[in-house]
Amino acid sequence: MAAPLRHGDDAVANLLAGYVPAGEFDVLFSAQGQLREHWRGVLAELAALGEQGLAERADELQRLLYENGVTFNVHDDTRGRLRTWRVDPLPLAISSTEWQELELGLIQRSRLLDALLTDLYGPRRLIDEGYLPPELVFGHPGFQLACDQSLAAQGPGLVFHGIDLVRDSQGQWRVFADRLQAPSGAGYALENRIILARAMPTLYREAPLRRLASFLGTEHLALSAMAPVQREQANIVLLTPGPDSDSYFEHAYLANYLNLSLVESLDLVVRDGRVWMRTLGGLKPVDVILRRMEDAWCDPLELRSDSVIGVPGLVQAARSGNVAMANPLGIGVLEHPGLAPYLPTLCQRLLGEPLRLPSPESWWCGDPESLAQVLVQFEQLTLRTTDPGTLPVTVSDLNPRQAEALRESLLARPERYVAQRPIVSATVPVYDDEAHRFVSHPFNLRMFVTREAPTRDSDEWGFQAMPGGLAWVGGPGLPSRRSEVVKDVWVLAETPQPHISQLRQATGPIVVTRDGVDLPSRVADNLFWLGRYGERLDVRSRLLREGLLRLLEQEQDEYADSSLVDLFEALEIEMPEVAPGERRFLALRSALLTLFNDEAIGSLPGCFQQMLRNCRAVRDHLGDDSWRVINHLRRHTAALPKVPSASAGRRACEENITQLAAFFGLCNETMPHHYGWRFMDIGRFIERALGTLELLRRVLTDAHEPGIPLWEVVLATTDNFTAYRRRYRSELHPTAILDLLLFDEGNPRSVGYMLKRLGRQIERLPQPDGTPYRSREQRLILQATSTLQLADIALLSDVHASQRAREALSALFADLLEPLEQLSDAISHTHFSHAETPRQLLRIQVQP
Repeated sequence: MAAPLRHGDDAVANLLAGYVPAGEFDVLFSAQGQLREHWRGVLAELAALGEQGLAERADELQRLLYENGVTFNVHDDTRGRLRTWRVDPLPLAISSTEWQELELGLIQRSRLLDALLTDLYGPRRLIDEGYLPPELVFGHPGFQLACDQSLAAQGPGLVFHGIDLVRDSQGQWRVFADRLQAPSGAGYALENRIILARAMPTLYREAPLRRLASFLGTEHLALSAMAPVQREQANIVLLTPGPDSDSYFEHAYLANYLNLSLVESLDLVVRDGRVWMRTLGGLKPVDVILRRMEDAWCDPLELRSDSVIGVPGLVQAARSGNVAMANPLGIGVLEHPGLAPYLPTLCQRLLGEPLRLPSPESWWCGDPESLAQVLVQFEQLTLRTTDPGTLPVTVSDLNPRQAEALRESLLARPERYVAQRPIVSATVPVYDDEAHRFVSHPFNLRMFVTREAPTRDSDEWGFQAMPGGLAWVGGPGLPSRRSEVVKDVWVLAETPQPHISQLRQATGPIVVTRDGVDLPSRVADNLFWLGRYGERLDVRSRLLREGLLRLLEQEQDEYADSSLVDLFEALEIEMPEVAPGERRFLALRSALLTLFNDEAIGSLPGCFQQMLRNCRAVRDHLGDDSWRVINHLRRHTAALPKVPSASAGRRACEENITQLAAFFGLCNETMPHHYGWRFMDIGRFIERALGTLELLRRVLTDAHEPGIPLWEVVLATTDNFTAYRRRYRSELHPTAILDLLLFDEGNPRSVGYMLKRLGRQIERLPQPDGTPYRSREQRLILQATSTLQLADIALLSDVHASQRAREALSALFADLLEPLEQLSDAISHTHFSHAETPRQLLRIQVQP
């Protein structure tokens, strides 16, 4: 039965019809069944929408999530799919009174862990005085001996802190985990808030809630203040493991929001004890690293030697004080779950205060007395090992054999285990989009704390809590695993708060850069291959469309025109052999449709995945509208069956072609035309030139049965039917096709135009070594252009009838393809290889 409401709340009562709290403590209703006062305004706004309006807003929330590409990776998904969650239209409201107490507890916890970190990597008085067992600290893999006594050099200590909270059955907030090495979620919280505000503007505008943007502004100021060498514009970078990271969307989002360079390990190099960023303009010193990478993977020289995502020498650079780290290396020891039972005592010892936010009742089993207590109540507890990343196991959920095996493992290595009394979570209303009503579910939170930079009035570093966060539907332990429904967390204020722009007001001189010379070489590399893979997908989609179209147009019998044979070869698939009694049409269709199976070599989904990977690697360099197109393509590709019908396959190819044109058109219209855009453009036109030359060679010189059907394929694939009819107004002839698609520099689909465009773009690229001579890529494009311009057009004009002309044309294609095939490697070597010239190598000096 639904809980009662006060008189006058009829609309809210209808909204909550059938809602029954499932737990002992519900955030919406008190134990007496009364609606908590701070929820009335939020619920009244939702109730005004009505059932249909609320359902539409819930759908709009999901649409915006898809369009904005809000995703996370799931490592145990064998297909490597990107996932999105569902944002609940009802936020989790926290009253201003509740927030005052919670805020103090969050800040206190950050102060406590910061002081504990300083002691563990410094004097270690807490161990000497017996407050902490040494084996608890030194036996944990998070304690990094290589970072000992180096924290002061790395910066102010703890800078950014993620705190996982649960509200128990009595309404008490409890901390069940601290996220310190790579605390994700703040960017997702901000994006959820923005999406909710767009989908439900009236609710957002009228609610007196605290804004989030100023929190990230505070973080940016703190990062700037950490720079070892104070300059007008500190070089701050966000270090990410890369696009395969489960939170890569957030890494790119925060880098863009905070105006930081998003870098991977290959972007950084340590020289002379300093960290440098490899850019198109050379090495640029790095002042501050905001890392989203766990300690052990950061440096293969002094930490995990098998790390391929770390920066060799980073620990030494941090130890020398030449780069500030946020958070400092070695902080992972504070994520040790075995610290929880000691924190109340440590808080009194380090801060002189009682602990405001307790953890669930816990025992570190390495302590004999604690182990004895655990064994007495073994069946009622939850156990987990101290190894990072392990999930807790509730003993009562195990069968007798599993429980006994766990007990034996506990007795054999008690120091590896932490026991905890299970918590019954409080419940919160969640919108069920199928039943169109609210249902009760347990939940947990992730909240955030950041450093505050010293001010003119004080030299002290403070802490600030984000007035909001992420709420996950589910019990403790789900945020990084299986939860798929999240809530925005609204901290209510007494009065409506002013809107805060996402753009921060400048506090110093504006540094204007327009050429992109500070672009990391890896980003330029990914933009280059984004252009190549995007064009490759376009070419294959066009060829496959023509194959399917011709298949649908012909009679469904043994007949198949000769153009299909060459199309199969162009698509790099084998022409199927037809068994006796088998219909040739069905065999051909089946062979063509294999290109929609993502497991097939050279498939369309495979090409798109390569393109998507490069898109994600440059997420912070692409506009929002471009991302909407990419997300549309992603959903379109994922929705395709592995074996569609021929008609559906043709429509899918057409969708690819139009969406790719939209994507690159938007990039052309919105991306600054600096070096990054140039590399993407060069990649596109190298791929297009190669594809066009291969197609022309196959049709005009290597075809099994050259003729009109194949010539039509060329014009259709290059979308030049209209141009051909308008210009030549005659029957098809190979000489006219050569003029249009090989020599005409005014036709964007001609090789002549492509070479001219490539030459213009390559001339404007930076020359890293400063040599006055032409680079290898300049020489190669000059070679190809000269070859085309010096071709004997009169000899080629009789290619249809003359063997000598066909041989000359074949030689011309070979002479054009050779430098273009080498061009990609030349560009990669010059601009992306990260090769550095030894200091001892003398340069050739040009004598006057």
